[in-house]
Amino acid sequence: MVRYAFSKIGMTSTFTTNGSAQGVTVLKMQPARVLRHETLENGKVVVVVEYDTGHKNKLVRGWVVDNPAEYQVGSPLKAPSLNAGQKLKITGFSKGRGFQDAMTRHGFGGGPASHGSRFHRSPGSVGMRAEPGRVMKGKKMPGQDGNVQVTLRNVQVAYWSTEESVMAIVGGVPGARGGIVFV
Repeated sequence: MVRYAFSKIGMTSTFTTNGSAQGVTVLKMQPARVLRHETLENGKVVVVVEYDTGHKNKLVRGWVVDNPAEYQVGSPLKAPSLNAGQKLKITGFSKGRGFQDAMTRHGFGGGPASHGSRFHRSPGSVGMRAEPGRVMKGKKMPGQDGNVQVTLRNVQVAYWSTEESVMAIVGGVPGARGGIVFV
């Protein structure tokens, strides 16, 4: 199935039918057109789609589909048929936070703040003694935080307008405002 690209507009709140407030993320569908069909070695067909994100460089992605005849080369992607309450899978990139220390990145508690402890924000002991005499792989250390692909499953549609191509999702969606997510 071809995935649809949406731009994250922002967050707001709506009211449910019983009157309780819920936070929603508003997404706007990006225009897209089919570029070409590619056949893989195993016989499956990939539909390559170009999304117009409003930037100089277009976003190009390919998806394996069961019936490639539905997607004519050069034709625009039709808006999906969605209903309020429907469950979806959303994939996007989380906000990048740059290089972070171990406390910020992994939530370490740190040491005492006073009485000359000299252990405040450091990660603590990281290595071992003579055997194996190295830092083990996967050790929680300072480094790049965020900017990783995040997939949310079973998120609920609160609102969908085919004419405006605007959707509201219950809860948060990965990424910053203006970021692209795939539904």
